[in-house]
Amino acid sequence: MRTSTRFTKLFLVCSIAAASVVAYGCGGKPMQQAMQGEMDKAKADAEAKAKAEAERMKAEAEAKARKAKEDMEAKLKGDADAEARMKAEAAARAARTYETTYFDYDKSNIRDDQKAGLTQNADKLKGNADIKATVEGHCDERGTAEYNIALGQKRAESAKSFLVKAGVAADRLKTVSLGKERPADAGHTEAAWAKNRRVEIVAAP
Repeated sequence: MRTSTRFTKLFLVCSIAAASVVAYGCGGKPMQQAMQGEMDKAKADAEAKAKAEAERMKAEAEAKARKAKEDMEAKLKGDADAEARMKAEAAARAARTYETTYFDYDKSNIRDDQKAGLTQNADKLKGNADIKATVEGHCDERGTAEYNIALGQKRAESAKSFLVKAGVAADRLKTVSLGKERPADAGHTEAAWAKNRRVEIVAAP
């Protein structure tokens, strides 16, 4: 009786153990598969995040490079525009700036050494037909105001006549005498007087 009981107990223990082994064996494989799936998913997520981050950094770098290029192109264009504007302004100033013509004491005829400058003035005026100008006659301080007004007018008319013969339309030129009222040099020497005996061409506003 005791032997039979012991045998029964041993059989039960073995059955339970076998069942446990079977249960472990049957349940362990799905668990391993689940764990492997989680690992694969985590790896895929990490790779996706890394790829997304790399693409984001690449996009930022490309955007910065485009911005730098656009800024440089804008600067170069701005510099070119500024240079073109400066050249245009310089050309406009040059077109409205004329050589001064100087005269001998008490004379109104155009000296030979002044003809080149006056010819240059004529060429500028012919090249800018929209510009009208005033031919101003000036004198040094010697002599009366009335005498110098008359002399200054003769000098202005002499210069205008030269310009007209050189091809400038007469109706573009107006003459005026300022006598000794606007000296170029306020000194009282021969050198100062030589600067004041002159004709200046002033472009109309």
